[in-house]
Amino acid sequence: MPCVKLQWPRSLRTRLLAVYSIGMLTSALLVGLMVFFLAEPFNRYMLQYGAEHFAQGLAKRTQFAADGTPMGFDEEKIDKWLFTSFKEDVFVRITTADGQVVFSPTGEEATALAPAGTAFDPQLKRFELQREGVPMHAATTPIEHRGATWYVQFAASDRLVLKMRHSFGTPALQQGILATCLTFLAVFLIATHLTLQRMLHPLRAASIEAQNISPQTLDARLQARDLPDELTPLVEAFNRALDRLQAGFRTQQEFLANAAHELKTPLALIRAQIEMVPPTQRNPFLLQDVDRMARQVQQLLLLAEASEPRNYRMEEVSAQAALAEVCDYMARVAERSGVHITHSANTGTQGHQAPLCWQADRGALFTLLKNLLENAIQHSPPGGTVTVLADPAGFRVTDQGPGVAPADLGKLFERFWRGPTRRDEGAGLGLSICQEIARAHQWQIMARPSQPGLEVHVQFQPSDPPQEIRNEA
Repeated sequence: MPCVKLQWPRSLRTRLLAVYSIGMLTSALLVGLMVFFLAEPFNRYMLQYGAEHFAQGLAKRTQFAADGTPMGFDEEKIDKWLFTSFKEDVFVRITTADGQVVFSPTGEEATALAPAGTAFDPQLKRFELQREGVPMHAATTPIEHRGATWYVQFAASDRLVLKMRHSFGTPALQQGILATCLTFLAVFLIATHLTLQRMLHPLRAASIEAQNISPQTLDARLQARDLPDELTPLVEAFNRALDRLQAGFRTQQEFLANAAHELKTPLALIRAQIEMVPPTQRNPFLLQDVDRMARQVQQLLLLAEASEPRNYRMEEVSAQAALAEVCDYMARVAERSGVHITHSANTGTQGHQAPLCWQADRGALFTLLKNLLENAIQHSPPGGTVTVLADPAGFRVTDQGPGVAPADLGKLFERFWRGPTRRDEGAGLGLSICQEIARAHQWQIMARPSQPGLEVHVQFQPSDPPQEIRNEA
């Protein structure tokens, strides 16, 4: 038969509660077994101890006559009916040292209590005897008064004590133990739950901080304060890993920017040397290759700059002015392709016009819009229209080209990815640059099919909403 391996829950809180609960149940089981096996010896001991305890209590409340002879017990403390009503099961004697009874609550002639077949022995503190076949436990306690020593004897039948214990004591004890255990268990579980919740709160806060760390926020570090000592090394190791990751990422970005920057001058020199060659001797495709390489180098430089949040300076940018600037800049490119550009900005107000402003880096916003327009123009057919619509929630650029297959929409913003309808221009970095700029602004950029063509939508996040500024003239 295959062995079944139990799987512990992954939650630390659940594990601790399970271990504590199992420990408490095991403890309760052990206590129950001890009570089961030790009940009889313990019951016998309690009978003997009870008899001695009652005898000592009677000795303390013994009253004496004027001549120093015991005459009974303090009835304000001990009711006399306790001895007379249970005269067959409870016996009380006050004797002299030789066993002569000087007081009995029933007033009848009585003899001193002693084990069967033996005489009265004042040194015998606890003993067993039988009266008319009924087992009893008895005790003898000395008491001194005016230089004389007297002996108080008390005996109770086992049947009376056990009956009262089983009828009243044991059920009450069981109910008390059950109520105590349930109360203790409830208090323990609630206290443990609250304690664990308080202890694990810093860990949940650290996990949220870790989730918010991105390539744009590699300088953030987890706070180790208030964390349990066992988890502090893990957080510190994670922070050291972030230090190494940030150093590697910064080195990669610096290398990319430096390489792109260093390549611009050689490419410019190569182009100048080619242009110096007479047109009849010039390779017609050489300038195109140099221009394409120069464009790729420029895009790599822009990508490196867009991936570094320190390069951004946020300010209020007029949406109408930004759209007009980019559309005017791309107008000549659109004319060469036979494409028309239209743009409009919806302020969201009614009854009067108000300038629409966004919180953005002016240069990065220009690059973002330029790349989207350039991509839309390149994919639009001659005579097509590229539309730019802006509102307080974001903006969208729509073309009338062949569009992108739904299966390829997720790859659209990957670096160096080019679709089946790609052209010779570009290296597949334009939309990747747009994504880096949007991410740095905490915006969301997405693409979806249009009828016809493709629509790229840039939506502002709630954490950094656009602002609508009105003239105060």
